[in-house]
Amino acid sequence: MDEEIRLIDRPAFRAVLQFGLLVALYFGLGFFLPSENLLANQVWDAALCGAGLVFWTVFFSQFILPVRKLGDRMAILDRMMAYFTGFHGPAIFIENGVVRARQEEKGRHGPGVLWLDHASAAMLRTATRFTRPIGPGVHFTSRKEYIAATVDLHTMTQALGPNDDENPFTVSPSDENYQRILDSGLETRGMTRDGIEVIAPIAVTFRINAVEGQGGTPYGYNPENTRRFITESLIQGANTEQPVWNPLPAKMAVDIWREYLSRFRLNQLFEIPPGKDKTNFQLIVGLINQRMSQDVVEEVDDYGNFMGGTIPSVESQRLKEMGVKIQGVNVKRLIFPSDIDERLVDQWTTLWEKNAKKEKEQVEQIRRLREESAQIDAQVDFASIIADEFQNTLPSNKRHAAYLFTHGISQSVIRKPGLMNKIPKTDTSTLTELARWLKDKS
Repeated sequence: MDEEIRLIDRPAFRAVLQFGLLVALYFGLGFFLPSENLLANQVWDAALCGAGLVFWTVFFSQFILPVRKLGDRMAILDRMMAYFTGFHGPAIFIENGVVRARQEEKGRHGPGVLWLDHASAAMLRTATRFTRPIGPGVHFTSRKEYIAATVDLHTMTQALGPNDDENPFTVSPSDENYQRILDSGLETRGMTRDGIEVIAPIAVTFRINAVEGQGGTPYGYNPENTRRFITESLIQGANTEQPVWNPLPAKMAVDIWREYLSRFRLNQLFEIPPGKDKTNFQLIVGLINQRMSQDVVEEVDDYGNFMGGTIPSVESQRLKEMGVKIQGVNVKRLIFPSDIDERLVDQWTTLWEKNAKKEKEQVEQIRRLREESAQIDAQVDFASIIADEFQNTLPSNKRHAAYLFTHGISQSVIRKPGLMNKIPKTDTSTLTELARWLKDKS
């Protein structure tokens, strides 16, 4: 039960007391000033001051906040009058889901105003129930309403598992981060079907499900999905002193990772199954993304075989009910015990040597085939050159035939600049001179 507030500490009592003192001071000073109809003038002055206070309050209240509706303008006026009388509630600005206000401002009770930037949303409540979600813009709270929790509308990333330079299997007990690294390994540790421990740092990128531009913000604001996300996060025990953070999407991705990992042997992770163009490890990452973002997912049996059918995704449905949209799940790397690492390196080295030998044989075979093909093409070109020269002119003797043969070759070389660059000029000149000599002799 709230502690009873003393009469002297009540805002209304203080406001009335201050106003009474000012009026008494005004009338008291009036007796020292010579004037006719003193009392009437003082009453008239008080009336003008009161009317001026109301007028200028109404006037300036229209420019305090960026509002356009008449109802919002009247709400601003109401808050201004509540401020003058001491009954006002909190005036709070929320930026990227973070409340920017003094602590005493947060604790005020009464009609208040909240201003949320383009990347913020919040849930309001009373002492007994949640009332409504609010998005970017100016909002007015009633006397009993206050902020239950805020949320950031930006895309969020949750990561579980060790950092990039950490290995829970080899960390030294003398390391100052020893326990933290061990705990991070337990977050994502799984077991293959042949009993090999594997740790995989996993990152999940998600946001509150909304269409870009919805709610007047480029990040998108959906009231219903915001309500679902905040209430679910509060059920999960989120800290309301900062933008709420729901750990469920990352934990869900880890559970799916462990499930699929247990269906494959270690060696299968790096094999490409029939009819696929990716390794089983890459396919597992794709299946995790499907399970968390699509209504159906490819069916895989307990032995890592793709069955060709599909099954409903329970995780995707659960995330939709939370108001969450998954944008991607990334398994950064695989971490194995030291002995498994050494065995895999040996296997990969042996496999690399075998593949290198096979590739060398393939390269040699391709080179031989190209040489043979080039020789055949050259012979065909040579025969075509000779045939063209003898097609129009029949030789009258052997020397004439030799001339036609030599002349055809030299002219073919001259007509092809690219070929001339590859043949020395002396050889070209020799062919030309030999053709002239045979022409003279024939």
